[in-house]
Amino acid sequence: MALPKKGTRSITVQQKAYRWVVSSAGQGMLVVTIQSAGEAGQLIRVYMKADVPVMSAATEQAGDSPLAQERRAIKPSDVEAIIAEAVQQGWEPEKKGTPLSFEWRGDVLFSKGK
Repeated sequence: MALPKKGTRSITVQQKAYRWVVSSAGQGMLVVTIQSAGEAGQLIRVYMKADVPVMSAATEQAGDSPLAQERRAIKPSDVEAIIAEAVQQGWEPEKKGTPLSFEWRGDVLFSKGK
């Protein structure tokens, strides 16, 4: 499965091109999905806690407990560090395979499987 070009960002790490996108994973978490920009290789999904909950106007007006859309600034330097660490932990971005899952806590990448 390949990431679409539309809606993704590009980054070059150690002279290799990648595409990445951030989306909500629910329950106060975000997921950064990264893939080699070349052929459709193995994806990595990196889960992290969102830093800033943003309440929707509808829930504020209704007086309900806020349903938050989770936000966090994911900088290219974060993505670069994630890619470098994932490769060090055995991710082979050009190889096809099932997506690998990680969790990013602080500046440390933890494998969520195997």
